[in-house]
Amino acid sequence: MSNSQQIDKTQDLDFVRKATLDTIAKTMIHSSELHGFGLFATDAIKDEQILYLFDGQVVSIADYEKIESLMAKDIAPYSNYIFMECNYLNNETLLVRNFRTKYSYINHSRTPNTEIRYHPMRLVAIKEIQVGEELTIDYRKEQLSDDYLTNPEKQFL
Repeated sequence: MSNSQQIDKTQDLDFVRKATLDTIAKTMIHSSELHGFGLFATDAIKDEQILYLFDGQVVSIADYEKIESLMAKDIAPYSNYIFMECNYLNNETLLVRNFRTKYSYINHSRTPNTEIRYHPMRLVAIKEIQVGEELTIDYRKEQLSDDYLTNPEKQFL
């Protein structure tokens, strides 16, 4: 079986849990009613609690896409895992992380319970989050690429 015919490992919950960096304490990745997998609280989270300090490398979108295209055929079953976690800083620049973190499993909601704040860049709870509740963020409040915004699969935003 060739790499392109292999199963997408990113759809395997056990793989995702084992291979994702545990960057947000007291949370667990589970199947989500919102979309695929989501991040859920395993302990109560207080309003205004800082959940995650963003790190990574600042790179141009063009460089990121070039690296992705060079590696894509060699990492087919893992491509969605490796080339997915980033934050758009503006229309030309990304903050990228080499490995997936729990942050990437926070799904979109128009009534979110977390948000990104800047200087320093961090994820903050904007209301109390109960045990078992899914962490959500409003993607529309973040810098997103035109490709992302015009993607028909993203019309839920």
